[in-house]
Amino acid sequence: MNENVPNSVEIIDNHLDQFFDENADIKVFDEIESEIIHRDVYFIKATKNRPYHILLSCGMSALPMKIPEDIESSEFAEVMILLPKEWNLEYESFSNERNYWPIRIMKQLMMLPHPNKTWLGFGHTFGHEDNEELADGIGFNSVMLVHSMELSDEFTQIELDDNKTINVYSIIPLYKEELEFKKKNSAMDLLEKFDQFGIEEIVKIGRKNVCK
Repeated sequence: MNENVPNSVEIIDNHLDQFFDENADIKVFDEIESEIIHRDVYFIKATKNRPYHILLSCGMSALPMKIPEDIESSEFAEVMILLPKEWNLEYESFSNERNYWPIRIMKQLMMLPHPNKTWLGFGHTFGHEDNEELADGIGFNSVMLVHSMELSDEFTQIELDDNKTINVYSIIPLYKEELEFKKKNSAMDLLEKFDQFGIEEIVKIGRKNVCK
């Protein structure tokens, strides 16, 4: 890794130490070569009491994002995605895009703000412009960033020494029709539909399309 590429590992390590003991099954998918930022993904394995895996990005917050003056949002962010415990996250499985796509999307989101001098925050969406699925057969063509419904604010708001905060946004995959609905209406309107149909934050392939 180039020494000039910022690294957020110490901050994320110290934060996770507040929530998980030394017996927790946590792995790091380490990026070998980095540009602009170093993009790692922490894999916090599911337990009996928490029946979903947590994938948490580490590196996006190494540099501040460019927030518009009229927007109240932290200039530092990371992203996460909650996957069912049955999801195969062994390294050997990553050649199958149906297993790997959450990590790929996380890495794309982590890099997006910095070379483009832009920002990511609540309600922002990202996906394929040609409506191509994120991976063959999963149905989803995009994702939306939201505040977590499963994890506490203490986990998703990392306080820094300089009174600044890293916001951790949760990634929710969307169908084409849901993305179109969000663009015509709002993220909150779409989340209300999710609530009406009992759609959870934990990714479920084949879940109901709330806009179809």
